[in-house]
Amino acid sequence: MKIKAFLFLLFISSGLMAEWVPFSPEGIKSNCIAFYVDNLNHWAVGADEIHLYNLNQQTWNSYFSLLPVKDISYMDGDNILFIMSAGPWCMEDGIHYLYMETGTVYALKYAPVPHFIEYSQQESLYYVGYMNGLLFSSDFTNWSDHSAFMNMEIVDMDIWEDHYVISRLDSIYSIYRSPNAGSSWEISSGAPMISDLEFDNNGKLYGVFPDNSWSSGLWSSNDFGETWNVEFWATGIKCVGTDFMGNVFVGFGEDALPPYEGIARWDSANQQLHFMNEGLPNLNINQITYNPGMSAPAIFCCTDTGVYINYTYIDIEEVTAPSAPPQLWPNPALDQLHIRHGLDGNVQISIYSGAGKLVETFSNSGMPEELNYNCSHLIQGIYFIMLDNGRERKNIKWIKL
Repeated sequence: MKIKAFLFLLFISSGLMAEWVPFSPEGIKSNCIAFYVDNLNHWAVGADEIHLYNLNQQTWNSYFSLLPVKDISYMDGDNILFIMSAGPWCMEDGIHYLYMETGTVYALKYAPVPHFIEYSQQESLYYVGYMNGLLFSSDFTNWSDHSAFMNMEIVDMDIWEDHYVISRLDSIYSIYRSPNAGSSWEISSGAPMISDLEFDNNGKLYGVFPDNSWSSGLWSSNDFGETWNVEFWATGIKCVGTDFMGNVFVGFGEDALPPYEGIARWDSANQQLHFMNEGLPNLNINQITYNPGMSAPAIFCCTDTGVYINYTYIDIEEVTAPSAPPQLWPNPALDQLHIRHGLDGNVQISIYSGAGKLVETFSNSGMPEELNYNCSHLIQGIYFIMLDNGRERKNIKWIKL
């Protein structure tokens, strides 16, 4: 209770700045932030070193880690669990811990290209996904490969109560789900490629379809990963995060193109992205998260120049992109669909099924801003239309009768 009261006063007292402000030591390439990683309530940032924040003194200490730190977790109260990676042929890749009494780092398990640490309260197990599978342990010393995921690159995992969801991303991409805390696993048929998974506090699952394909964007599932729908299309998305109020945020990577840069809040009700980059000197977003122990609303984002905090984002006047949402009618449609998109130039139109499969694509250069589409050849169901003129991308959900 003392910690929560202190945090409330700390962040409200600085609440006149409606922007991101530096939180970590500046200039570090921050990959992740974790809270309460030991019995002293330290917060930890993973970068080329481990940076620990002393909550009571509001000071930082740095610890040598040899390789970039990719994820950090509470271990046993006295030591801190973390993974580090430099590449598939580096023998120092894997699971390590920081011995707090001396500040020394010790190796626990070699694992090439580890991606995450996930703790299961149901099983009292720690999971680590890596290039060749999924490791688990109950005592930190003995790590075993999960037999269901041998020789698969497991890039992310998230848990909601007894529901586990795992993403595989190598030469094959798949979503695996368990409704019984890992006792059995099923493959989700037709699931998209996902590089980052995030449950919100109501059990809705979000996933990032990465890179620069026609299916790239933010996807979601209301049935714990069994079926998926597109929230919006955009290239260059790197991560997704939520806060305790159910807000959803996406972070874009270094290869993203304007105006899809930095960090944005996704407004699903109005189908809009609200960009909120004021105060961020670097727009390569590596992680978005919030601290559940704080009594004041705040989100953190990790960038290539440090960790930044925004605790007045609820009141920020946000910049919205795209500027005007597209319109279509009738919806549902039987044979003719009219689309007013407001884009100029050569517009590429792509029709996707509800499962994200590309059905049809064509260009519209002779009738600027509006077009008619004959949809009589399509079967009944939910579809998405994506419109792209090379500078701006818009998408619409519609129903075929």
